[in-house]
Amino acid sequence: MPLTTLRPGWLRVLLAAELVFAVLVAGGLWLLREQALAAEARMLDALADAMARQAERSLDIGQVVLTTTTDELARGIMPATGPQVTAVLRERARLLPGYRAISIFGADGRRLATSRDSTADLPTSVAERDFFAAAQQEGPPRLFLSEPYIASGDGLPAIGVSMGWRDAADRFAGVVVLVADPDFLAGGPARLARDRDVQQALLRPSADGRSLMPLAPRQAQAVPEALRQALGPPKEGARAPGARRSQGVDGLLVATAPLRPYPLLQAVWREEGAVLSSWSELAWLVGAFVLAMLAVTVAVGWRMAREQLHVEALQQRLTRARKLEALGHLAGGVAHDFNNVLAALVGFGEMARQAAADGSRQARHLDHVLQAAERGRQQVERILAFSRGQPRHSVSFALQPLVQEVLDHLAGAMPAAVQLQSSLQAPALAVRGDPTATYQAVMNLCTNALQAMTEGGLLSVSLDALQLSRPQQAYDEILPAGRYLRLQVQDTGLGMGPDVVAHLFEPFFTTKGRQGGSGIGLAVVHGVVKDLGGAIDVNSAPGRGSRFTLWLPVCDDPPEDRAIERQELPQGQGQTVLVVDDDPALVELAEDLLAELGYEPRGTVSAQAALQALRDDGQAFDLLLTDEVMPDMTGTTLAREARALRPGLPVVLYSGYGGDDFEARAAQAGVSAVLRKPLTTRELALALQRVLRASLQS
Repeated sequence: MPLTTLRPGWLRVLLAAELVFAVLVAGGLWLLREQALAAEARMLDALADAMARQAERSLDIGQVVLTTTTDELARGIMPATGPQVTAVLRERARLLPGYRAISIFGADGRRLATSRDSTADLPTSVAERDFFAAAQQEGPPRLFLSEPYIASGDGLPAIGVSMGWRDAADRFAGVVVLVADPDFLAGGPARLARDRDVQQALLRPSADGRSLMPLAPRQAQAVPEALRQALGPPKEGARAPGARRSQGVDGLLVATAPLRPYPLLQAVWREEGAVLSSWSELAWLVGAFVLAMLAVTVAVGWRMAREQLHVEALQQRLTRARKLEALGHLAGGVAHDFNNVLAALVGFGEMARQAAADGSRQARHLDHVLQAAERGRQQVERILAFSRGQPRHSVSFALQPLVQEVLDHLAGAMPAAVQLQSSLQAPALAVRGDPTATYQAVMNLCTNALQAMTEGGLLSVSLDALQLSRPQQAYDEILPAGRYLRLQVQDTGLGMGPDVVAHLFEPFFTTKGRQGGSGIGLAVVHGVVKDLGGAIDVNSAPGRGSRFTLWLPVCDDPPEDRAIERQELPQGQGQTVLVVDDDPALVELAEDLLAELGYEPRGTVSAQAALQALRDDGQAFDLLLTDEVMPDMTGTTLAREARALRPGLPVVLYSGYGGDDFEARAAQAGVSAVLRKPLTTRELALALQRVLRASLQS
């Protein structure tokens, strides 16, 4: 589907769908995050419980050995000293994994027996140890874990797992101690934890009972203080709390399991960053993908919006162009009919004025009639110029002298409250077109600017040359790159709103109401600029004046002299001219003008009658003078058929409105010259002389 077929509503739906998708993705990622943390929590919980159960088994084995030994001592089955005791102790120590030695101490704390091979460096008394003091307390014997200490025998850290024993009279008789490494309770699960960057520690209550301390001194730095404070001392017989995020330490995932019935707590923890490393990579990838999708959608939407605006602008220009073209055809048709009336009025009025005596009342009346006809002729010329159907004489001419001529003409009739400011900086550059129509277009722009400044102001006219390196948007079309003359006419008058500017160049559109204005002037300007190959642009706002800019392509041909030669009218030599026009008055007028110029006219109002005359005696006619727009046959068709009947017959075609490609169609039909209505005696005389002379030379 082309981008231009998508409407803005589809774009909004697409953006909304992608935002919903982004929200769903974010929710899915958050769910995956929580699932990853929950899965890790379950693993840590299982690991902590497994490590606690293994530590319990180690302590249970030690308790069995201590209970058996103390019971044998209390019942006298086993003596407290002697080689027999030493052998038994060594055998039992060999069967206990994780324990380094087993020793028996008397009621005074002095050593009675031990499983060690050498006793030279061993302490002779443990009366100061915490496990000895605990054993002296009243009550049934129970297992006690001492604080870590440095063993004097080998200088290594150790803890004592002890139990007191009493004689037959239930008096304190001493203590039996299993000496072990501080981390003797860590087994296979601990190694597994280290392999997975999981940290663990076996904790016991501190001396003040307010926090937990690691059982192994080497783990004192590994366990965060805030974690020990947050966990609190274990409660005897309590169930494992399971994995939880510590409230005292951010970024940790913690699982704990108590050792029942011992006052120990197995803690396992892992950093959340390590747990979520894989999830973070996935989140970055998915987030980057979603952001890329959103970026692409925004970029596509921006492009679609630009293309939509461009298409709408093109559609508006096309609609405006079609509207102007349709109105131009309508205006051209109306102007053609009105021109026929003016042609008879001007022609017969001139002949009547020539017959009237100068200074007579009749002459004055005819002068007023001719002046009114001239104003009507100017209006018709404006309509025909807008319609772009009338033939125009195209020459290369310098634009600056023409603009200066307009300004000189305006200077004498400008209101006192209006100032004129001009800046003309292109004296040698020329354009190609009709200088008379161009003069009229510039005059129309300046006149409209003066009329817009009802209370005075500044009229600025500037002319300069510019090189456009790339296409530029104008009012209703795009200017191609190239070299242009830029003519600007600016006023400080009332200005116009967008609703007025949109209809500005339509024929008969005016903002002057009943106070004047035919609505043709700017339409004529638009048509003239088109004929010059240029474009027009408008900048205006209510209360801020208006600026009209004409972009006219520079012509490289040297300017031609457009001065009108003053010479006598050439006369005919009695040549016979066949005149064809559907208006009898114009046929009569043409016959009178041709007779005065020395020709022999033969007129008819029917193209078919003219063809029949050529069939009857084609050699009797030296030239065919015909109108273009006729009901039974066009002038170009008549010319083509007439030349088929009378090869080489010169044809002069005249029209007030010939339609599109009028000159091209006339040339293809073999027309020798094209004139425009209303005919003047000079134009007709010169055209007939030129055409007949060329016919004789050929």
